[in-house]
Amino acid sequence: MENPFGFQVKPEIKNGGEFVYIECTPAEHLQGWANILHGGILSTLLDEAITYVGISTFNQPAVTAQLEVRFRNPAPTCVKLHVCAERIKVSKRLVEAKAAVTLGDGTLIATGTGKVMPVSESFAPKSP
Repeated sequence: MENPFGFQVKPEIKNGGEFVYIECTPAEHLQGWANILHGGILSTLLDEAITYVGISTFNQPAVTAQLEVRFRNPAPTCVKLHVCAERIKVSKRLVEAKAAVTLGDGTLIATGTGKVMPVSESFAPKSP
């Protein structure tokens, strides 16, 4: 939220990170083609939701270890997108999750699966 260039999303985290829900309305300047959201932005939204599953599950900073995305339909810019992620598997070093981006009418835009790993103490942000 403190990044002025970020999406400014507030993830809704449920059941200790088992589920994450994000709403986002990407601006027109994020288009790839005229009025169509760039696929990299869709990937970022999927990554964001999946990573929050990991952060909430580990209860510490975490980063993406692997991300696979499948695009289903083009997404218009300036339209609210719904991103839902769900935890699939937890091990000592990884959390696996799946996520989907949909429009308000339920149209499936993109799906993704990913693995998230906790950040070690040496890489965690330091307090000023």
